[in-house]
Amino acid sequence: MSLAGQAFVVTAKVYALDLSEIPIHSYTSRELVPFSKVDVSSRESVKSVFDKISHQDSELCGLVNCAGILRATDGSEDSDKNFRLLWDVNVVGTWNTNTEFYKFVKSSREKKPGLEKHRPVSIVNLGSMASVRGIPGLSGYVASKHAVLGLSRTFAQEWGPESFRVNTVAPGAVNTPMIQGMPQNEPQNAAYKGAFKSLSEPEEIADVILYLLGDGSSSISGQLVEVNGGWP
Repeated sequence: MSLAGQAFVVTAKVYALDLSEIPIHSYTSRELVPFSKVDVSSRESVKSVFDKISHQDSELCGLVNCAGILRATDGSEDSDKNFRLLWDVNVVGTWNTNTEFYKFVKSSREKKPGLEKHRPVSIVNLGSMASVRGIPGLSGYVASKHAVLGLSRTFAQEWGPESFRVNTVAPGAVNTPMIQGMPQNEPQNAAYKGAFKSLSEPEEIADVILYLLGDGSSSISGQLVEVNGGWP
């Protein structure tokens, strides 16, 4: 919830969506950061959440799609289940959240005649260093994160004329439960490959996301922004 806390500081209302309820910062409240359970791999689940939001707010200014999982795959049949799971969450989840957000904004604009309907909106998808690199033992994850970048760049082209900006943030090794769940020493090994020799903190990623959501990045779209501590 680092991003939710950051966004609240600049008076944005944040809707938190996840498969399981997530904690919020002590200086926010659940009323200000309402939570909805969602399975991003299911379009029906994602659509129902946006329908619910439409009864509370008529306008959304940005989307951060940061749902993602990491699983090892080695090309064997035993990895088939992990590959499908990676694709469902990382890729189908990006497709579902982005397209349903696009539909929500389009519908909202149709209800508001005049220039207001062209108010710019921003989508930020979470990629990874794996969006532009090959990583042995993580072929399924790498493929899924390459796909996230491809979707982002394509949506940026398709929706740009309608004042949508779509970018991808690619974190390196970040101090999160996902990387802490890796085999012993792997988080440290991943961090060591960066110039800073340390894990990034979630708040550092949130700062970049918040910038891409704001007016200060109004000319940035279709881009990959790496936040990886200086990986080569």
